[in-house]
Amino acid sequence: MTAKTITNLGFLSEFGRRHAVMTDRPFCWVLGSGASVQSGIPSGATLTQQWLAEMYEMENSSELSIEQWATAENLGIHGFEYAHAARSYPSIYQRRFRDYKEQGYAFLEKIMDKAEPSFGYSVLAQIMAMTHHNVAITTNFDNLVADALSIYTRTFPLVCGHESLTGYIRPNLRRPLVAKVHRDLLLEPLSNPEEISRLPPEWGAALTKIFRRFTPIVLGYGGNDGSVMNFLKALAPIEGGIFWCHRQSDNVDPEVSNVVEQHHGRLVPIAGFDELMLQLWEKLQLPSPLPQLQSVHDKRRESYQKQFEVLTATLQKPAENAAAEEARKPVREAAEAAVERLTKEKSWWAWELKARSEDDPVKCEEVYRAGIEDFPQSAQLIGNFAVFMNIQKNYDEAERLYRRALEIDPHHTNNMGNFADFLTRVRRNYDEAERMWNRTLMLDPNGANTIGNIAQFLASRGRIEEAFEFLEGARPDGQIEQSQAELAFTLWLLDMASSRSASKALGRLREIIDADFPRLNWSFDDLLATMLPRLPESERPLAQKLADAILDETKIAALDDEPLWKSADPIPLSVPWSELVKG
Repeated sequence: MTAKTITNLGFLSEFGRRHAVMTDRPFCWVLGSGASVQSGIPSGATLTQQWLAEMYEMENSSELSIEQWATAENLGIHGFEYAHAARSYPSIYQRRFRDYKEQGYAFLEKIMDKAEPSFGYSVLAQIMAMTHHNVAITTNFDNLVADALSIYTRTFPLVCGHESLTGYIRPNLRRPLVAKVHRDLLLEPLSNPEEISRLPPEWGAALTKIFRRFTPIVLGYGGNDGSVMNFLKALAPIEGGIFWCHRQSDNVDPEVSNVVEQHHGRLVPIAGFDELMLQLWEKLQLPSPLPQLQSVHDKRRESYQKQFEVLTATLQKPAENAAAEEARKPVREAAEAAVERLTKEKSWWAWELKARSEDDPVKCEEVYRAGIEDFPQSAQLIGNFAVFMNIQKNYDEAERLYRRALEIDPHHTNNMGNFADFLTRVRRNYDEAERMWNRTLMLDPNGANTIGNIAQFLASRGRIEEAFEFLEGARPDGQIEQSQAELAFTLWLLDMASSRSASKALGRLREIIDADFPRLNWSFDDLLATMLPRLPESERPLAQKLADAILDETKIAALDDEPLWKSADPIPLSVPWSELVKG
């Protein structure tokens, strides 16, 4: 039998049509080693040639060429043909590592150790996370599908890397499924011929359930393992057929053609895995993952730095008793050594940590200046030095540093925000401050910290309704931190001043303050100066105590004297911010 072929563009159109109208019959993805080549993992054909060359080097004692030496008789592999060595991949693997199985596992781990999901896997991850085509079946041991889902969509799939886990597979899973029919790399992967010539019965039952609902698209799989191929040969025709993709330049194996014809499917000539995925990305009009990737990277970096900074700052404080102080000494030493190591590794952040560790303002300034001499183009370090000089009330130097930092990096939102606050509180240059806040907002339109600061700025200027409109559009992240507390506090003040229901804003603030969070340097003075006269006189003490507790954890206990605070029910961050704004 010879299977029919559908053109590349015809396949894309058919995919689009079925995607739109046949949500009850989605596609699934069957992946072989060819799909991982562009991710830096050698194909089965490449590995067979490498192993043959290694055995030839170790065993050939005559002057035969590798083509003459590598025969079925010499290798002990029935049906082996050097011209079609890839078809004997399992037997060649077994022959190469027959005396030391662990070496084979170690080799496979090594070649997959540094593999990164290629562009094609990023698209596959988006499709699996955003559409109903959310099942991948693979003969590969690598983690490229799961890694891509985590990296590009922050979606965590169900990964079945062993036949004992197949009981968790259901046709209508809520999250993506990665079915690794030859097991996971770390769970004694199946490579020998007797292991992969047929599927374990558990996998047979699981794949049968999957193919009753899903139409398979095969990518990078040549059928050389026997297991999936034999399963497909024995399976009744799949409803919806099967689309078997192959490189346009490659000849199709007759067995593959027969299986495709058996299931009333189509062969699909493609340029490659990444290339086809690019076409599908356009066909489905999927969004670019770049903004989210950058945002996640920045937040992780900032979170890491913030946690380290909070930890080192805590270590600098005296412990509560002598025993705790003694236990803290070696930890301080480790922190100091870590900072020194970062300095040697040429990190601007190390200079920042050294500056913060200095109690003497003069020495702290010296550290900052030495750091800037080492990193004259570090907008972060110069901006932080500007904040320090602001604290030291050297306002002219602080302004010069702020402007220098923004010349180096005009898109640094943290420096913009700090400079805008400086222009507001110190220079009282409200027009330039507002222009700076607007620039910050353009670069960070959803940042809770940015929106909260702008809302405070507007409220302190008496522009109450504008401030409330900003808070309505906030999309704060679901983690407890000072910016969340500031948002909730500002909303509570605006609600109270406008005679709106303020119980939800206070409940959210109760949830955050009860949970505790690292305190950052800030001031509510301008905000309170404007808002306190607008509050009922009975609630003004509570407003001041809330401001104090947000900035200093030692002031939390004072809230227990306030009846409104004691009666507030905590509202967790899982409750959408929009529900709080409604009042």
